[in-house]
Amino acid sequence: MQNNNPLNTILFPVAPPYDMVYKNEATDNPVGPHSHNAAELYYTLTDLPDVLLNDTVLEVKAGTLIIIPAFCTHQLYHEAGKAYERYILSINTGWVDFVFCEGAADFAYLSDSPSPLLLTMTGKKGEELKARFNRLLKVKDITSITGINTFFEVFSFIHESAKQLNLKKKQKLPVTPSQKRVNEIISYLQENIRENIGIPDIAAHFFLNPDYLARLFKSHMHISIGHYFTLQKINAAEELLRTGSTVTEVQETLGYSSYAYFFKSFQKITGMSPSRYRNQYQKK
Repeated sequence: MQNNNPLNTILFPVAPPYDMVYKNEATDNPVGPHSHNAAELYYTLTDLPDVLLNDTVLEVKAGTLIIIPAFCTHQLYHEAGKAYERYILSINTGWVDFVFCEGAADFAYLSDSPSPLLLTMTGKKGEELKARFNRLLKVKDITSITGINTFFEVFSFIHESAKQLNLKKKQKLPVTPSQKRVNEIISYLQENIRENIGIPDIAAHFFLNPDYLARLFKSHMHISIGHYFTLQKINAAEELLRTGSTVTEVQETLGYSSYAYFFKSFQKITGMSPSRYRNQYQKK
């Protein structure tokens, strides 16, 4: 179950082994910060001025393949009325682990949420990637031998580039000065995820005017700083619940004053109760 308001939805589940789509359209309902239970390989053919990947806002140029690990909070496009051309390949990481067993460690970048990868896929490499994506789009039965073979032809092509990039030092990300300041604010919020802090506290920490702080954050994140902090708290709650913490432990850990307030916030964003969310992962 998902909330009708996309800005109030932080988890979009993906169940099949993989899912492939191509889009070139404008939207009146941009998707805010969210995550998936699958890795998302997002090949943008449009410049993206403000991309959120975990705790970093940055510019991404057309011809870039963004490999977003499972459960990584991200926001890729947001300007209403503007068309964005992209291919999106979603991969169920549990399925990859099952297929490769001990060799699954080679694909850790699909599930290592602190480490999204940016691959430049332009020129001949970009044309080859588009051709492979287009072949995958034509597959009618993704669980057939043809479907699985076509998927691995695409994935092996991408994996070679990802493997080479993983061997290098940490990527230097294209961040503007104002994005750098927003990233510092995001890091501060993450460091204080267990606290109840507001705009005055954050502004005082950075020696900024509260109104300026709010405007700066929203200009790049396209949601308010309070809404973003709530999303991050619920994102942290989801991770704790998936790894076995009880609902009460999560409520107390994240500084919620009462179970009722935590329950209401969690259900509003995820569309389900904390206990139901926890139970579905415990069963798995």
